[in-house]
Amino acid sequence: MIIGMKSRIGYAHPECNSGKVGALNELHGVYREDIQKYVNEMVKAKRHHIKPSAYKTFFSGSVMSSHLKKCAKAQAVNMVDGWVRSLYSRLKYRIYEQPFTDQQRMELRCVGKYMLTKAGKFGKGTISQEMVDLYWSWVWDKDIAGNTPVVSDNFPMWLSEACVVFRGAKKANSLGGWWVAVYCLRNGKRVQIPLSNNPFLKSTDVFAKSVLICKRNGRWTFQFVDKTPDVVFAKTSKKLGVDVGLNVLAATSDGELFGQRVKPVFDKRYRQLQELRANRFRQNLKEDSKRLGCLERSITGFVKTEVGSVANQLVKRHPDTTFVIEDLDLRGCKGQKRFAYRLLQKSLVGKAPTEEANPAYSSQECPSCHYISRSNRDGVEFHCRCCGRISHADVIGGKNLLGRSGDKQIIPSLHYRQVGTILRERFRRSRTSSSGRRKKRLTVSPDAYCDASGRIASNAVMEVTS
Repeated sequence: MIIGMKSRIGYAHPECNSGKVGALNELHGVYREDIQKYVNEMVKAKRHHIKPSAYKTFFSGSVMSSHLKKCAKAQAVNMVDGWVRSLYSRLKYRIYEQPFTDQQRMELRCVGKYMLTKAGKFGKGTISQEMVDLYWSWVWDKDIAGNTPVVSDNFPMWLSEACVVFRGAKKANSLGGWWVAVYCLRNGKRVQIPLSNNPFLKSTDVFAKSVLICKRNGRWTFQFVDKTPDVVFAKTSKKLGVDVGLNVLAATSDGELFGQRVKPVFDKRYRQLQELRANRFRQNLKEDSKRLGCLERSITGFVKTEVGSVANQLVKRHPDTTFVIEDLDLRGCKGQKRFAYRLLQKSLVGKAPTEEANPAYSSQECPSCHYISRSNRDGVEFHCRCCGRISHADVIGGKNLLGRSGDKQIIPSLHYRQVGTILRERFRRSRTSSSGRRKKRLTVSPDAYCDASGRIASNAVMEVTS
C-alpha cells in the first residue's frame, strides 16, 4: 500500500475573534524575527548545518517558549542548508572559468555536490583540504555567492505537535466544527482558531502532527499533510499510451488531443512572470512582490485545473484502462511540459491504473517502420523520412509509449543511448530481413494534410512503388 502525501488546507473562519487573530499576528512577527536572527548567526559562524542536540548552545535566546524556539531553529537550519545546496548550480560555472586542473575541478565538484567539509578519500578519488577550503570560501563570500537568505513577511511557521493541536468541538459546529489550538506568547497559553468548512477535514487521525501556518492575501491558512493511503488499482489488459506534449497537455495513442488551448494562455502568463522578475532584478529588489506572488499562484492554479480536467476526461472516456505514461527526466525541460507532467502523472495515478515506459526517442521513432531520426519531427508534425508516415508528433509519442509497454528490452530505467542502440539494431534487422522481398511502399508528399490520428487527407498526393 502506497502512503499518499496530499496537502489539505484549512482557512481561519471569517468570524474568528479579532483578539485571537492579533495573538497569531504577534506570534508570527516574533517567529520571523527569531528565524532571521538564527540565519544571520549561522552565516556569521559559517555553518550550514547544526545538529538538534547543539541548538541550545549555538543559538541565542528568545522570548518564545522552548517548543516554539525548537521549531524556529529547525526551520532556520533547513533554510540555510537549502540555500547553500542551491549555490552549487551557480558555483560550478566558476569552477570551469578558473584555470584549474581536471583533478582540482573533480574535487571541487564533489565538495559542492555532496557538501563535503573534510578532506579524505571519496569514491575512487581523494579530496584535498585545499579544495575543500577554497569551495567553502566561495560559499561564504558575499561578492561571489550573493546575498544571504532573507525571511519574507509571509514566511510560514512550521509548528510541531508540541506547539499546535488540530481537533473538533461541538460548540464550534456553527462555525465549521474544527479548531486549531496554537501556542502564543501570552503566558504559554493556546489560541483557539476556528476553521471554515472543508469537506476534506474529516478526522484528526489521518493528518500528520505538524502544521504549516502562513498568511495568504490577509487570511490565515493552516496546511495539513494527509496520510490517507492511496487507492491501488489493479492493472488491466486494455492499455492506452498518454504522452505529455509541448503544445497539448496530453495526446493518446488512439489519436485524441487534450488541452490544446492551454499553451497560448500559459505562454502569455509565463512571459508576464519572466518580465516582472527581470524588472525587479534590474531594480535590485530581492523580495517578491504581491503582484509576483499573485501571478505565480494564477499560473499554478490554471495548470492544475486544466490537468485535473484532462485526467477526468481520460478516465471517463477510457474506463477499465491502464494508462501508459512516460518516465520522464525533467532536467532541461521548460515551460508548460515541466508544469504539466508531474501534475498529470500524479492525477492519473490517483484515479486509474498506470504503467511507466521509457520515453527515449518516443517522438522520433516511426511506429510503422521503427526508423528513428531527429529530422522525423518538425514541431508538432511528424514525417518519417523512411516510410513517409505523417501524423501529429505527440500522438506518435503516445503510440510508441504504448508499444514499449511490456517490452523486456527497453525498460524504464534503461539509458537513452542504450535505447537508441536497440532501436537502430531492430530497424537494421527488419530492413535486412525484408530486402529479398518486393514490398509496396506508400510515399506521401510532405505537404499532404493529415489529422491528429495520422489518417491521410483525401487531397494528398500518393504513389505506390515497388
